[in-house]
Parts: sequence; structure tokens; C-alpha cells
Amino acid sequence: MIPRIISFYSDIESNNYYSDHGKRLIKECEDLDLRYEISEKKSMGNYRLNCLSKPKYILDKLDDFQEDLLWLDADSKLHKVPVGFDKIETDLAFSTANGNLSGMKASPLFFKNNDKSRMFLNTWIKSVKNLLENDISKFDHEPLFQLIPLFLNNNTITMSFVGEEYCRWPGDTNENTIITMGLADAESKKENLRKLGISEEKIEWQSPGNDYEQSESNRSRI
Repeated sequence: MIPRIISFYSDIESNNYYSDHGKRLIKECEDLDLRYEISEKKSMGNYRLNCLSKPKYILDKLDDFQEDLLWLDADSKLHKVPVGFDKIETDLAFSTANGNLSGMKASPLFFKNNDKSRMFLNTWIKSVKNLLENDISKFDHEPLFQLIPLFLNNNTITMSFVGEEYCRWPGDTNENTIITMGLADAESKKENLRKLGISEEKIEWQSPGNDYEQSESNRSRI
């Protein structure tokens, strides 16, 4: 069975980017006859803070439903049934653009309904808390990507991957695409990327928003 898809949407900066995409994702789940829990969540005030609330939201939903769950960012586009997440036996599962850890994405994220995935989520939550308490300008995915190899090296969790058809770049879809990633263009996102020392060119590359008309030849994958 395909796990229940979960997500939340929180609008920021006086636009409807996330609510529009969240409602679209709901329709896509319904059209594909998939179970879901996608709802509006009160904004924490900016893009970064909303992102940092993700691991706690996932853990809460895991406890609420007591079943395996599949997180999708609300601005993801779901083109087909995500069959790669059917009958997953590992504790966690992620998408990767190159078949290994270096190509991992922060959406989609699969969590088995077990103690090991809850332990991982609680550690992720603690890492996020540390970022907030020390005013470290990072998003949710930096601690996520740091924790995965630590847990794997300690044989604490088991993990599996699905391929690039589950994490295609916006505007770079093809007939095999199952999920297209969403990449918001929120100004608070861009400002935080500047704090991380990211170049303006790279910031714009990571922030297409709804504008997917850029040249394919100028687009590469993270």
C-alpha cells in the first residue's frame, strides 16, 4: 500500500503561493486515489521558521496515524502514483538525483511507523532546536543531511532510495517523472540564503517559484 501522504502549507509575504500549491497537491492525491493529510498550518512568520517546523509536524502525524507516512513539500507536483514507496521495509526512504547520499533531497521523505524512525525524528527536532537557540541561519535540510550518515554509520537505522524520477527539477519533467520538486521564490528564503553566503546566481537558480520557463540548458540539479 502506498503510505499516506502528509504535508502542510503556510502562506508568507502576503501571497498565496503555498496555499495554492497545497490545494493543487490535494487534488492530485484525490485524482490518483491516494490517502493524504494535507492542511493549512499557521505560519511561524517566515520561510525558514516554517521549514524548521517540518520534523515536529511529521512526528506528530506519525503518532496521530500510527502508520507509515510519506512527506511531500506542499509545492511538489505529483504526476503519478509514487509506487517506489509501496512495501518499503527500511526505517527511512528518500529520493536521490544520483543514486547515493550526495544526491539526497529533503522531499519526498518516507518514515516507517516504528521506534527507529521516531528516534531519528526526535534527533532531527533537537538539531533544529539548536539552530534556533543559537541563531544559526540554516534550514531543515542541512541537519537532516548531516544526521543521515551518522545514523547509517552507527547502524542505527536502515534506509533505502528511490530514483531521480521522484525529485525532478521544476520544468525538467519527462514521461517518467513521478514527482517534481517545488522551489519557492520567497524573499525571506532568498535573504536567508544570502546569510549562508550563497551567490545571487545560485539563489535565483534555487528559487524559480512558479516560473518554470527558464532554459533547460541553464538548469542543473542540486
